[in-house]
Amino acid sequence: MAIMTGTQRSRAPHAPHVATRRVRDDLWRVSSASGLALGYIARVDGAAYEARRLLPGGTTMLPIGRGWALEDALACFTGP
Repeated sequence: MAIMTGTQRSRAPHAPHVATRRVRDDLWRVSSASGLALGYIARVDGAAYEARRLLPGGTTMLPIGRGWALEDALACFTGP
């Protein structure tokens, strides 16, 4: 797994209508503007990121996309 730089650690992806919060170095929680947990973005395979949608009413997560940038994975929750 790649080591994150200080700049990468301090930044969180931004998008309209969602909020992100770092859970640990390789995991971010994505929430709606109302505070509802939508899912997570995880760093996988070194520098790749995977968006995982939290299914309603449980703890099951469904992979919904991958990207080489954190912002690409966040776009899976917000659309193009």
